[in-house]
Amino acid sequence: MLNLPFDTVGLDADEVDALDDVYKAITAKFSISPESEADPQIHKFDLINCNEDSYHHSDISLGGVLKINHTAHECCLVFIKIRYYTTNRASRGEGLDDYRYKAWGYVNLKKDFGRVLIRRETFTDKVLSIIHPVELEFEDDKAFSRKFYVVANDPDKAFAAMNFDFRNVIMDIKNENMIIEIVNNTLIIGNNYWLDTDEIVYTAEIAAKIASLR
Repeated sequence: MLNLPFDTVGLDADEVDALDDVYKAITAKFSISPESEADPQIHKFDLINCNEDSYHHSDISLGGVLKINHTAHECCLVFIKIRYYTTNRASRGEGLDDYRYKAWGYVNLKKDFGRVLIRRETFTDKVLSIIHPVELEFEDDKAFSRKFYVVANDPDKAFAAMNFDFRNVIMDIKNENMIIEIVNNTLIIGNNYWLDTDEIVYTAEIAAKIASLR
């Protein structure tokens, strides 16, 4: 049996194999250490808690934390174990009861950003901003504002914390599906997809770059 630093109870063989592939790739790329006592307070992030729909329910728990060493601030990969199930056998997804994993990059930041969401800007965002402007616009960085959609509950905090160095790291993100959520001085980054080795390695690379900012 594989000796993995994750909660594998209830997982099928394919999901265990996917975790094994990710673990091998991460340990080959980074100096990491499993953190069994870590508490990243995952339930405070809206992106992590948005796994339920009208047909399926979900239980979310922390399945494992891999600390990425040698960065200026604490940086981890947080593995979220999600149980999807249905309690209405007459509905779509009859008999569903399945455990799956997602992974997010997690960074403890030096500054307090307030609550911030950052993602690639869409055409719909551009149209809505004309009718109801809520997006933060960085007048000194038009390229960033054209590329990313940023909303915050405290614009003054967000503007102060999102300096050029921070924005420069975000500008270099090649994956258009990456989303960032910040709650005060903690940040998660990912794409909310199921386990994909290449995607998670890239997520860890970006998280480490953010964590290396001083």
